[in-house]
Amino acid sequence: MSKIFEGLRPFQKAELLIMMFLAFAIPFYWLAAQYFEVALFVCAVLKLIFDQKFKLNEEQLKFKWAYIVFALTWLIYFIGMFWTQNTSVGWAQVSKKLGFLIFPVIFIISDMSYMNRSRLKAIGNALILGCILFFLMNVVYAAYDVIFNGESTGRFFDQDLMKWYYVHHSYLSMYASLGLMFCFMSIFGDVSRKEKSVNILAYIILVVLIILVRSRAGLIWMVLTFVLQWIWLTFIMKKKKAGLIMGCVFVVMVAGACVAFPQSVARITVTIKNIASEHSSDHRLVQFKGYKSVLEENWLFGVGTGDRTDETMASYYRYKADITEKITPEMAEIIDAVIDNKWYEPDESMRKDMMAEGARHGVDPNIISENLVEYQFIRYAIDNEINAHNMFFETMISVGIIGVLLLLAYFVIPFVLWIKTKKFDMLYCSFLLMIGFNALFESIFEVQLGIIFFCFFNALLFTLSFRPERSVVEKSPSNRGSSNL
Repeated sequence: MSKIFEGLRPFQKAELLIMMFLAFAIPFYWLAAQYFEVALFVCAVLKLIFDQKFKLNEEQLKFKWAYIVFALTWLIYFIGMFWTQNTSVGWAQVSKKLGFLIFPVIFIISDMSYMNRSRLKAIGNALILGCILFFLMNVVYAAYDVIFNGESTGRFFDQDLMKWYYVHHSYLSMYASLGLMFCFMSIFGDVSRKEKSVNILAYIILVVLIILVRSRAGLIWMVLTFVLQWIWLTFIMKKKKAGLIMGCVFVVMVAGACVAFPQSVARITVTIKNIASEHSSDHRLVQFKGYKSVLEENWLFGVGTGDRTDETMASYYRYKADITEKITPEMAEIIDAVIDNKWYEPDESMRKDMMAEGARHGVDPNIISENLVEYQFIRYAIDNEINAHNMFFETMISVGIIGVLLLLAYFVIPFVLWIKTKKFDMLYCSFLLMIGFNALFESIFEVQLGIIFFCFFNALLFTLSFRPERSVVEKSPSNRGSSNL
C-alpha cells in the first residue's frame, strides 16, 4: 500500500488518500462520501495554489471542452429555475446536482499526472473493500436475526438484508458491478499470484452480493458483465484458452446461482411473466403511461427544475381519474379499501373477487379485469410519490430535450474519442454501459447514491483514459519512476 504514495508530494498524497476514502465511503453512506467530495475539492484548490502555483496540466486541458460539456448538466438545472414554480424544491435539486459541476472542476484544475494504473487500482480496491465490508456486516446481522430472533431465511435477501443500514439494492449492485470489473482487470493483469487469489475471492463475494440483494437490473447486468469480460478476454486480449476457461466458469456460476438462489432468478422470470400476461404488468410500464402526457407536452424545455414531482404526481392523478371513470367511482372505492389492507402487487384471487364485485354492482367484469392492475400500480405510484424510474425520461420532464442531450454526451463523447484516438478502455466502457443500462430502470441522478458515484468515477476514468501517453509525471523529478495508466 505504501508504494502507491512513493514519490508523491504532500498535496498529491492527500488527494489520492481522499479519493480512496471517497470510494470506500460510497457503499456505506452517501453523506460521508459527500464530505469527502468537499474535502477533495478543497484539496484540489489548495494544491492548485500552493503546489501547482496556478499552473494547469496542459495535457488534461486538451479535452477541457468535454469537462465543460459535462458541467453543463448542472447548468441546465440551474437555468431550469427560471420557469420553476416550486422554487424550494428547485434549489434543492440544483444543490443536489452540484457533483456534476464540482467533479469536472476538480479534474480540470488538479494536475493528475501522478495517477498511474496502480493508484487507480488502489481507488478501485477501496470501493471493493467498502462493498464487501458493508455486505458482510449486513450478512452477520441477518445471521444473528435468523439464529437468535427466529427470522426466516428471507432475511438474507433483497431489502431485508440491509437492516443494519439501508442502501437501495439497484445502487449497491452498481457499486459491486464496477468492483467486478476492477477485480477482473487485476486477475488478468500483471500482478502477483497472491493478489490474483485475493481478487478472485473478492469477485466471488461481489457476485454473491448482487445475487442476494436481487436488483433485477443488477442481476441482468451481472450476466452482461460476464459476457463483456469473456469477449474482452477472448477477442481483445487474445487469450483464447483463458477465455474458454473463464466462459465455462461463468456458465457454471450462472447455473449454480439459478439452483442455489431460485428466489433471485424468480425476480427476473416473474417480471417477464407479468409483462407477458394479459392480466398483469410491471409497475414501471404503468407509471410510464401515467407520466406520458407530461413528456409529450413538455419535451422541449421540461416543466422546470423544481416542478418535476408536482407535475408527475398531477399526471398520475389524471391517469387514475381516467381509470376510475372506466371502472366507476363506486368500484374504485371498493378496490381502494382492499388495497389499503393488502399489497399493491397483482393478485389473481383479488382480480376474481373484484370481477365478481363489479358484476354485483352492474359493472362489466371484463372492464374490471382490464384495468385492475393499472389502478393498483398507479395508486402505488401516487401513495409513494414514485418518480419516472428512468433517468432519460426524468431529465426530459425536468429540463427538456437539451438536458437529455447533455446526459447522452456523457456516453457519446468517450466513444467518439476512442474512435478518434484509436484507444479503448474496457474499464471505462463497461462503467458507462452499466450506468446507461441502469438509467433505463432507475432515476439514478435524482439521489446522491447515484450522483456522487457516477460523477466521481466518470471524471476519474475519463481523465485517465484520454490523458496522452507522455505525461507531466515524466518531467517531474519527484515523480520519476511512476508509470502512466
